[in-house]
Amino acid sequence: MAEIITLPNGVRIVADPMPGLESASVGVWFKAGAIDETEEEHGIAHLLEHMAFKGTSSRTAKQIAEEIENIGGYLNASTGYSRTGYYARVLKSDVGTAMGILADILTDPLFDSGELDKERQVVIQEIGEAADIPDDAVMDMLQRLSYGDHPLGRPILGTVESVTGHARLQLLSFMGRHYAPGDMVIAASGGIDPDATAKLAETFFGARKAAMSPARAKKPAYQGGAGHDPRDIEQTHIALAFPGAAVRDSDYFATRVFAEALGGGMSSRIFQSVREDRGLAYSVYSYADSYDEVGSIGAYVGTDGDNAAEAVSLIRQEIAGMAEAATRKEIDRARAMLKSTLLMGLESPATRADTAAWQLFSHGRLIPASEIAGRLDAVTVDEVKAAAAKALAGTPSLA
Repeated sequence: MAEIITLPNGVRIVADPMPGLESASVGVWFKAGAIDETEEEHGIAHLLEHMAFKGTSSRTAKQIAEEIENIGGYLNASTGYSRTGYYARVLKSDVGTAMGILADILTDPLFDSGELDKERQVVIQEIGEAADIPDDAVMDMLQRLSYGDHPLGRPILGTVESVTGHARLQLLSFMGRHYAPGDMVIAASGGIDPDATAKLAETFFGARKAAMSPARAKKPAYQGGAGHDPRDIEQTHIALAFPGAAVRDSDYFATRVFAEALGGGMSSRIFQSVREDRGLAYSVYSYADSYDEVGSIGAYVGTDGDNAAEAVSLIRQEIAGMAEAATRKEIDRARAMLKSTLLMGLESPATRADTAAWQLFSHGRLIPASEIAGRLDAVTVDEVKAAAAKALAGTPSLA
């Protein structure tokens, strides 16, 4: 049973023991990401995540890497639109070492100018790599078409121009504004002792001064549109988006079931229609993308240019088909897939810790798996039809 401890400065600690495990996952998450950037700060949340590993007053970048690998551990981080996480996977005897390293890089980063010069180039190479992967590029375009000039419409990595312009003072400013204790969750899962974990977290993070959380940018709104990036390559990569559900919307679970039935697995509608029946694509799928205030339903297909129009038409036909005649059988199957994914994820300490942080940020509480399963079981055929109709009623995005 996971425990939540809140320190006087607002830091929340989730201690989630899994008896019998010899390893543990521990991480620090912040309710901050690309959505919090101003136009001038585009890409800074991701660059900051990189720079956190590039040295502190007591450790060089190489020493950080060596110290975690000396104990056979794994250290990484990720930046999203709404949150950023720094996490480690270690043996249960090394949780204290992992948390100490995480505390060091997050409370005492140097942001050395020489390291910053090098890391800008690393990120620029990452931007170039993403641009060379067509299915990554088409998803970035889809995001821009869906959300326009809002921060949700910009690529998380930034651009070459924006990243080149970021300086040390900007990193410190963003970190100071958005890495506040009240927007921080420390989560540990696996072979841990809850009391010892709480004491470690308080030792390393309890002295941070409480601060007001900054107001976020204007509320995002899904808008839709079309765009094309012509390239001389073998396939046409197509991504579509339609209005969906935000994480706290009443139709959130119905939208998840709809997306799963539409294109979540091999038995789904568009997999069967586009790939199995027509042979138009190798990769075709759909997904639900939900944020605090807005959400979308997305679909992707990679196909020959001559078949692109037919593939798009088939996807829209299947959405229309679900709006008119979704069946209990396919909804039950989609529900079973979502529930199995949920329950299988409970066997992973890393998934449990990450999910705990997301739930606290989005809902202010931990949500038992049984409650989520119950909400999925409660989804009706009519609610799934309504989610499909909602998607069709909005302006689509086509990239």
